[in-house]
Amino acid sequence: MIRGIIHPDSHSKLKESTDSYYSFEDDSKLPVHKGIPVLFGKDSLFNAQDIINAKVTTQDKAYADTKNLKNYVRRKLLPSLAKDFNLVKRYTELADLLPQQSKVLILGTGDKKEFYKDIFAHSQVICSDVHAEFSPDLIFDGHFIPFSENSFDLVLAAQVIEHTINPWQFCNELQRVTKVEGYLQIEAPQTFPYHAQPYDFYRFTYTGMRSLFPKCHVIKESITEGNAAVVAVTLSNYLINLSSVSFIRSAFLFISRLLFGWLKYLDQKNGSLNHRRVSMPK
Repeated sequence: MIRGIIHPDSHSKLKESTDSYYSFEDDSKLPVHKGIPVLFGKDSLFNAQDIINAKVTTQDKAYADTKNLKNYVRRKLLPSLAKDFNLVKRYTELADLLPQQSKVLILGTGDKKEFYKDIFAHSQVICSDVHAEFSPDLIFDGHFIPFSENSFDLVLAAQVIEHTINPWQFCNELQRVTKVEGYLQIEAPQTFPYHAQPYDFYRFTYTGMRSLFPKCHVIKESITEGNAAVVAVTLSNYLINLSSVSFIRSAFLFISRLLFGWLKYLDQKNGSLNHRRVSMPK
C-alpha cells in the first residue's frame, strides 16, 4: 500500500486496502481494478467505470504496438519530425538533485513508466495516469490529487498540463503536494497540433506557464525543441490534413516524414534558445 493517500474529494485518510477497494476513514470506498487503485473524485472528467470497461479515453496503447505494420513503419523506420535531444541529460540532472529515497510523483506517465523508474532509480517513484493502458501505479485525475500536502520531493508532469480542463486548479494541486523546497518539473507545448481529442485544451507561453506557479521560483528553464521542428511539424500537419481519406493521409505522413524529418537537426546548431525568440512544438 502506498503511504500518504487520501480521498480525492474529502481528503480523508486511507484506512484499509484490499484487492477490490480502498477504504477511507470517512467510510468511503474507491475501487481497485486489476491491482491498480482508481482514485477519481466525483467532479473529475473521468470515472472508474470507464477503467473497468477498458474504454479508451486519452491514450490507446494500440498506437505503440509495432506488430502492426503501419505502427512499425511510423515508429521504427520513419524519421521523427521533432526530437528532445537533451531528454536523458535533463532528467538525469534532475534526478541528481534529489536525496536518496526521495518521493517522486509522475503525472501522465503514458508508456514511459520503465523510463521514469530507471532515471529515478534511487527514489520511490509513483507513476500515475488517468487510464490503465500502460499499467500505472495509480489512476487519478491531476485536478484532484489523492495525496496529502507536502508529500513529494519531486512532482513531474510532461506534456500533461495542456490536457487539463482547469490548469489553475491542476497547478494548485501540484504545488500543494510538493514539499517546501521540493521540485516541480513541468513541460508543455507552445505550438503543436490538436491531439488526444477531446482532451486537448490549452497551449502555453513561458510567462503564461510561469503565472500558474505563484508559490515557486524558477531554477532552470529550457526549450526542448526549436523553430526548425516547428516548421517540420506544421508542414507535415498541413499535408496530412489536405485529405480526409485514410490511405491518402497515411501516404502524406510517410512523405512528410521523409521530406522534413531532417529539419530538427538544425535546432542542434542554433545553440541556446530563449523563450522570446522561439515557437517550440513542445
